[in-house]
Amino acid sequence: MTVKRLLCITLVAVTAVLVAAPVTAFALVKPLRVVVPTLVPGVICIKDTLCTDDAAKFDAARALYHDGYAKARDAVGPFRDAPRVVFCSTPACAHAFGLGAQAAQTVGDFGVIVAPRGWKSFYLAHELIHYRQAEVLGNLAVATRPKWLIEGMAYSLSGDPRHPLTEPFEQWRTQFEAWHASIGTRDMWAAARAIR
Repeated sequence: MTVKRLLCITLVAVTAVLVAAPVTAFALVKPLRVVVPTLVPGVICIKDTLCTDDAAKFDAARALYHDGYAKARDAVGPFRDAPRVVFCSTPACAHAFGLGAQAAQTVGDFGVIVAPRGWKSFYLAHELIHYRQAEVLGNLAVATRPKWLIEGMAYSLSGDPRHPLTEPFEQWRTQFEAWHASIGTRDMWAAARAIR
């Protein structure tokens, strides 16, 4: 086999892997579908940041987006980019994004998916706080930092009205609130970066 032919075969193989990897991830890791939500049957977007599977509910979704966004922004600072949020009004839509029993899910700094039961301001604020964590700390940090910091911050600063939460969530919220009070006037994000 000639070197030229070997290079050609290698180039074709590498190209195939580069094309197949994102397609496979999109198909198998359903939450990643938030990157291109309109590929999910029935989902439409009125703008890049606001999508739903029911056009009749766009006004409710828009109002909830603005309320949850404002609550999260006031709690954790301005967003670098406007988060994309997909509001599912049906279980079929939520299933297409792999939500299972969850009310909502954030996929790093790619976007948020909201299930039918998650159409509440505090749920969306919670998820948008996770989005902001990914913007500030990075996607890997959100996955690897202590749960009391990541989840505790979202439960505490979203104004979640449920008291007490089931464990370990209530413990994480309590631990975050104690830590948050202890940092005083220091920048919360700078202090959070130091937590490993």
